[in-house]
Amino acid sequence: MSLLVAVGTYIRGFDELVEAADRAACHLALGGFAQIGHSAYLPHTLRWQRFLPPGELQARIAAARVVVCHGGVGILGEAMRAGRPIVALPRRGATGRRNPAGDQSVFLERLAGLFPLRIAGNPEELEQAIAMLLAGPRSIDYRLGSDIPRLIGGFLRGGCCMREHDDGSCPVEGPVESVNERERPRGAGSGRE
Repeated sequence: MSLLVAVGTYIRGFDELVEAADRAACHLALGGFAQIGHSAYLPHTLRWQRFLPPGELQARIAAARVVVCHGGVGILGEAMRAGRPIVALPRRGATGRRNPAGDQSVFLERLAGLFPLRIAGNPEELEQAIAMLLAGPRSIDYRLGSDIPRLIGGFLRGGCCMREHDDGSCPVEGPVESVNERERPRGAGSGRE
C-alpha cells in the first residue's frame, strides 16, 4: 500500500505535514511518495521530490492508496476526481504577509461536511486518520456533479462550448475560428511577413 503526500507550492512549505506523514508511513509500514515543495524537513521513510510536473502528480495520485495533503483546492480536486481516499491537515494562522495561505480549516470542515474526506486536526492525528482510511474502501465516488477541467479541455481542443451535450459530443466539427481569422481576406498572410 502506498501514500501520496502533497504540500503544494507555498513558499514556506509545510514541515509539520511532511514530518507527520513520514512518521505515519514508518509506523504503519507503508511505502509512498511525498511532494514536499519548499519544506525543510526531508522524509526518511517516503521517497520524495520537491515539485512534480502536473501529469506525474496526477499519475501518483491515481496510483496512491491514500492521499495526504494540505487544504489546497488544487490537490484536493485532483484527489477527488481520481476517487482516492483523502486525509487533509489544514494550514493554520491568520492570512497575512508571512502567511498568505491563511487558515484552511474552515474550508476543509465545509468540504468534509459535503464529501467523505478526513481532516487531521493536528499532526498527531494524521497517523490514526491514515489507518482508518486504509481500513476502508480503496476508492470513493465523490459525486462531484461536474468535471470542469474536462469541460474546459474539450473547449480548448476545439469544442463549441463548455456545456455537456446529451450524447456526450459537441456538434461543432473541427476547431472554432477566431474572429480575426474570419475577417482576414483569403490568401492574406499573418502580417508578420
